[in-house]
This record gives sequence, C-alpha cells and structure tokens, in this order.
Amino acid sequence: MKKVYVLLANGFEVIEALAPVDIMTRAGIEVVTLSLNDDLEVSSSHNILVKADRLLSSEDYTDGDGIVFPGGYPGYENLLKSEKAMALAKYYLENGKLVGAICGAPSSLGRKGLLDGRDVTLHFGCYDLLVGKKCNIYDKPVVIDKNLITGSGAGYSIDFGLALVNYLAPEKLADVKKAMTIKD
Repeated sequence: MKKVYVLLANGFEVIEALAPVDIMTRAGIEVVTLSLNDDLEVSSSHNILVKADRLLSSEDYTDGDGIVFPGGYPGYENLLKSEKAMALAKYYLENGKLVGAICGAPSSLGRKGLLDGRDVTLHFGCYDLLVGKKCNIYDKPVVIDKNLITGSGAGYSIDFGLALVNYLAPEKLADVKKAMTIKD
C-alpha cells in the first residue's frame, strides 16, 4: 500500500487538503495528516478546526511514497517557516518521491529554491513570490513535472487529487472517477 503525508499548517485551505485526502483514500492509498503545531488541532484559513493524525515533530516521515502541501493563507507561509516541512520537501524531490503542492504552497517550495528548473502552476496571486526564481510558471489547473505535481488553486482540488492518484495508483484512477461520477 502506498503512503502519503499531507502537511497541515495553521491557515491551510480545507478543500485543498481534504479533497485530495478523500480521493487518495478512495484509491486505497494510506493518507496520514501531519500537524505543524504542538498539538493535533489545526485551524484552516476559514477557522475550521481539523484534527490531524500525527504531529510533524514526532517522527522523520521519510518513509512515504509522497508528501502533499496544501495552500491557503497564511498556511503556505507557515509551511515556508517550517524547517522540517521544507527539509521533507527537499528529501522527497531529491529521492524521486512524489511532491504535491497546490495554490500558494508551490511558492513556498520555490522560495526555498526547490523548484529550480521545474514546470509549475500556482495561484495567480502568488506569481510575484516567484519572480526571479528559476522555475517555469504555467497558467494551467494542474502541472506535472516528473515527481512534482502542482495545482493552481482551490477550484482544482479534485483535479489535483486525481493527478496524485494517477501518479501513485494509476490502476485505481478509473474506479475512483466512476465512484465520484466523474466522466472523461
């Protein structure tokens, strides 16, 4: 069974985190949510409290097949401030493991120099955060560049989740889409 970690920082966008969690779970992928806080409760960008499965600080979490960084403000800024979160992103990228980032979260990775030479998308309001960085920005819902999948924003959370499933468990994609009544 594949395993994916989803990082939840205060200010995350609920749909960008939980739609992919739901979709990956439907595909039989083990999904573990990680709180960047000192406790399991994480407050979303709209003040919705979500209880994470574990604390980011409790283990090293390099054993997964993938890691996902939801956006939302100030969630993506809080991800950027987390040395452990950014170190995990670097580890997963460098070791050929899946890294997913949506909305403002790709800007956090880019500002740490982790997207150099990569094709990405992100929320249009965050384009200026990547000025002068060495990545190629595309105005598309989802962009896939090897083991990096980026999504442009909340409205494409389902597309982003499906892209994650297609990367990790392509044999499950058709069944997930059918169960969700998504037609090609």
